[in-house]
Amino acid sequence: MVSLPNPAHDRFFLNHLQSVKAKGAWYYNQRFLGRGGNGTAFLVTCSSGANVGMQFVLKVFHKISDPTRQKAFLAEIGHLRSLNHPAITRIFDEGIFNASNGMKYPFAVIEFVPITARTLLVSKQVDRLQAIRIALNCLSAIDCMHGTTAPLVHRDIKPENILISEMGAKLADFGLVKALADLPAEQSGVDALDGTQWPGMPWRYRTPELVQRANNNTTPISPKSDVYQFGTVFYELLTGFNPQLQPDMVTDPIDLDLREIRGDQGQELSTLIKAMLAEKPSNRPPAKVCLKRLNKIHESYCKSLHSVTGEFV
Repeated sequence: MVSLPNPAHDRFFLNHLQSVKAKGAWYYNQRFLGRGGNGTAFLVTCSSGANVGMQFVLKVFHKISDPTRQKAFLAEIGHLRSLNHPAITRIFDEGIFNASNGMKYPFAVIEFVPITARTLLVSKQVDRLQAIRIALNCLSAIDCMHGTTAPLVHRDIKPENILISEMGAKLADFGLVKALADLPAEQSGVDALDGTQWPGMPWRYRTPELVQRANNNTTPISPKSDVYQFGTVFYELLTGFNPQLQPDMVTDPIDLDLREIRGDQGQELSTLIKAMLAEKPSNRPPAKVCLKRLNKIHESYCKSLHSVTGEFV
């Protein structure tokens, strides 16, 4: 008889080259990538089916003692399956791993992109044009999420969750996504997770309403929270530093050190980011409007570069 899950089962490990069978194909483990509060990630290679030879991320849910977290993980897979956008990471396969201890671990097979926006920031490889184009991609993805029948709010937009490929940027890690249709029943549970992202937001990319919600558990979640969160990321991509001062507690009020952006299109970029970082959600433009304004900035900046260098960018 299989015993009920307990915290002792909340760990997961694959040996080097160990194979895992998903619904659509087999995958074998290349190396461990990382471990979070809910999931453990491995780089795997597909060994059968249409995608044989391709590398993917195998994300395994290991917190099986917590049914609330498991529900959130399965919801993340469902959300990613429902979104079809080039700037949102794709799920290619999924399944259940039956461990030798009798436990069942859900997993998803996700596209692999090794470089993140954080990688570029650390190596100081982000110029203004690239920052604008990363922002265009991300805002397009955010607009797609907000435009679904039950709008999806990401809540975990940070440089580590923006993947960079030759084709552009992709928004990743939907573990904290909330569907607004779920709001009446979400006053407890997932928002109360412990760990580095408690309570449903990253430490240096907080938003006023997520902080208020952490303090009173009643402030509603809004798509405008993603606008604020990405405004913080965009400012960091443009300037190299995070405008949020380091808080003592994740639930402290947000203090911003927001300086004017200089140079070509600097005033326009400053105006846009200040609007995105408005304290009241009602004063922030929706992602669709931000995208439209940034497209104009991008076009003007490209024209300016062409007039100086003669190159088409």
